[in-house]
Amino acid sequence: MRALSTGLLPAVVVLAPVAAVAPAGPAFAAETAKVVTGEPSSPGGVSTATCPAGSHLTGGGYRLQPDAAGPVRVNGPTADATGWSARAEQGSVVAYAVCETED
Repeated sequence: MRALSTGLLPAVVVLAPVAAVAPAGPAFAAETAKVVTGEPSSPGGVSTATCPAGSHLTGGGYRLQPDAAGPVRVNGPTADATGWSARAEQGSVVAYAVCETED
């Protein structure tokens, strides 16, 4: 059997023990989630749920009213990300925003 020679030297890895203490992480305030409901929209109109001052938006959604038909055309955060908007093609919809505050 013939040995291959690549001309490369074998690598040696030396591991030395490391004594280090990780610094304590920052203290975080507890967060409290609150669901805010928008007013029911007019048929084909937009419903918007807005987070109260001192809170921030973390998500949202909608509920179709019994008169709603057709697809939902709007379902997402408002342009300024302080609330959630929803609109059904036909009928009424209610938007929900999930807002968090730090205690």
